[in-house]
Amino acid sequence: MQAVVFNEFGHSDVLRLEELPDPEPGPGEVLVDVTATALNHLDVDVREGTSRFPVECPHVPGVEPVGRIAALGEGVEGWQVGDRVAVYLIATCGACRYCVTGRESLCTAPDWFVGMGSPGAYAERVTCKTSQLVRVPDGVSDIEAAATNIAFATAWHMLVTRARLRPGESVLVNSVGSGIGSAAVQVAKLAGAFVIGTSSRADKLEKAKELGLDVGIDYTSEKISEAVMRVTNDQGVDIVYEHVGGELFQEGLESLAKDGRLVTCGAHSGEVVPFDIIPFFRRQLSVIGSFVFTREEVELCFRLVAQGSLRPQIAATFPLEKVKEATDLMESRDFFGKIILLPGGRS
Repeated sequence: MQAVVFNEFGHSDVLRLEELPDPEPGPGEVLVDVTATALNHLDVDVREGTSRFPVECPHVPGVEPVGRIAALGEGVEGWQVGDRVAVYLIATCGACRYCVTGRESLCTAPDWFVGMGSPGAYAERVTCKTSQLVRVPDGVSDIEAAATNIAFATAWHMLVTRARLRPGESVLVNSVGSGIGSAAVQVAKLAGAFVIGTSSRADKLEKAKELGLDVGIDYTSEKISEAVMRVTNDQGVDIVYEHVGGELFQEGLESLAKDGRLVTCGAHSGEVVPFDIIPFFRRQLSVIGSFVFTREEVELCFRLVAQGSLRPQIAATFPLEKVKEATDLMESRDFFGKIILLPGGRS
């Protein structure tokens, strides 16, 4: 099979298209022919060796394959060759206190399968445990599923599950042109929120308004927290959806109303930030960490896409051999939505 491999950590020029042996499914596993997979900034962290996950070279990156089951391992029941599936990125133990209480992303004994501890989705085929499989429903294409999996499930986990967004609340979404940013605008609007979003480009803000954004802020021309206070009559927002880090983390805190909460899942613009404790406790603010999502949340988001309630945004698609161009586009931020690789052709 063909797969994208890097043999050393570095920039996109370390990516190589190579011919690798086809993987074989073990007991309780399936082989998946990958038809589509979305690019994620986590892929960049893995490739550059900064992800803080145990990655060794040579390595095949990619964390969210979508495709069809091609072969069944010994003892597999409930699945058939040809089933359309997405793969949950963690092989969880299913037995720890977090797994049995519906918090499987916090599993105490995870097998980091897809794109981290084991070969990932930038390949024509992957193997995974049946516990990682999520059915892709009719009405959702493989490309749409790849653009939905992590982006919408992350947004749902952050806003609804972790931050407990309620109808009528206000939400600030940073970087609305990103995959999880454009997803968050839709999830927040679907939940009944007033949505404010940021971007460095007017065209991205306009496109986000088509998805439900109420007010856009160009952070190159206006300080975010000051703009938020202007829009909210100096009240601030109830929730800040933060996935950027760096200076935007503090801007998010300054944009919150009293008793507001900031929920965060990433820090690509800076992992260590200054933190002023005094206004934090005097205004009774909350900072909430959010890690990945659950398979149930993926299934829910797939159903909402099938119903037309959520719309994954496809910025561009690339064949596997164009992975460097695809990755460079993602790192340029000159796009809106999700970038998709097509290892098995368009579907």
